[in-house]
Amino acid sequence: MPLQNTHHTPDEIKAALDTCRRLWFIGIGGIHMCALAMISRERGFTVAGSDLAENENVRALRAAGIGVYPHHDAAQMATFDAVVYTLAISADNPEYQAAQRLGLPLFSRADFLGYLLYGYRTRIGIAGTHGKSTTTAMLGQIFERAQKSPTVICGAQMRHTSAPFTVGEGNTCIYEACEYGNSFLRLPPTLAVILNAELDHVDFFKSRKMLLQAFGAFSAPAAEIVIPFDDKALRNALPRGANIYTFGPSCDADYGAKDVILKNGIGQFTPILGGHPTGRLTLRVPGLHNIKNALAAAAAAHLSGISCADILTGLAAFQGVARRMEYRGIFCGARIFDDYAHHPTEINASLTTARALCHGGRLFVLFQSHTYSRTAAFFDEIATALRAADRVLLTDIYPARETNTVGVSVEALAKATGDHAVYVKDLATAAALLKQELQPNDLLVVMGAGDVGRIFVHFSKKHFTT
Repeated sequence: MPLQNTHHTPDEIKAALDTCRRLWFIGIGGIHMCALAMISRERGFTVAGSDLAENENVRALRAAGIGVYPHHDAAQMATFDAVVYTLAISADNPEYQAAQRLGLPLFSRADFLGYLLYGYRTRIGIAGTHGKSTTTAMLGQIFERAQKSPTVICGAQMRHTSAPFTVGEGNTCIYEACEYGNSFLRLPPTLAVILNAELDHVDFFKSRKMLLQAFGAFSAPAAEIVIPFDDKALRNALPRGANIYTFGPSCDADYGAKDVILKNGIGQFTPILGGHPTGRLTLRVPGLHNIKNALAAAAAAHLSGISCADILTGLAAFQGVARRMEYRGIFCGARIFDDYAHHPTEINASLTTARALCHGGRLFVLFQSHTYSRTAAFFDEIATALRAADRVLLTDIYPARETNTVGVSVEALAKATGDHAVYVKDLATAAALLKQELQPNDLLVVMGAGDVGRIFVHFSKKHFTT
């Protein structure tokens, strides 16, 4: 049974922690959980936790002197004062159950982040269906270039820091605000950025109207709100009288662009910040979607008082985040990119970008759909988006929190995609097939939000170079 947010206010958490000095994090190696652990230690708490995975976040925590245990042990709870947990665990987790028996204060990740956020005067929340991690990292790099020493909590590893977070000394926190389960309603921003509002997480949001209402509630505490130039429905869902600023690759947006071109997939344009054109900017991350992300980050930075020069310098230096069209190496002469796309809009954007990078070679994609509910709800749209590739390999759906109650199958998705698509039963089989088919000048995108990235362990060193 999945757990829910605890719905404690920051004041309630503060009161509960007045006599607590030792915090235990269940799932401490998660992208956001490791950041919360680091920030908590900076606030003077003794911090430790458990995680079944051995990953870069766990290694970073250990390097910082934070204890991470590779199993869940109920006995650990006897020596800690309060527990922070991720919704990724289940209600039968032994540490969670032990904390309940002992009467320890329990806080969900989103609630605890909301508590920590109140330690910052400026809170910039980056929300939206797509692009949150990239835009969060972009904005963080702009603030760092402006020497503002922000705290940044991102949903992916940032290339310029080699970590998914930075704990700064300034009074600004830039954070990724996920809408799933309305978790972002626990994270009140002083400045809200909504990148887009396209229906997703259909196991929770039953309609776009419900989603728009959630974005309206998220942005209500903000003094300023940044939204896409062309989304009237989103604008109408925002609080009346709100200070709204628009962004987009149009001269008519408050934060727009002129002379936009894509050269070999890379965006070149002149940003218009606060109604004034700036210098010419060439990004280092490909795709039209990243021009939009850059303009959203520029808007938030400009509204925060960052100079145009620092904005341009930060964006020009930005090299991306992990698993967003991340170059991984050469396999059998073909270039390999790793990508997180799992929604039809994201798949389309990534494959359009990949096609621009192909330079005449064939475009392959190994795709793992994410959750049964999303696959069923967007079945036709996913199939249509995947047709942009010359060759499609589909592996089993990543279930995440779900069981297959909707009867969707990968075999059916492969058939709907077309004759160039094939179902592969596992990643080892996919690697063997790719070894047979890939040729020099081809390009492969390993795509999905689940564990499809494990394909790289099946690439032999003889044929794979990084």
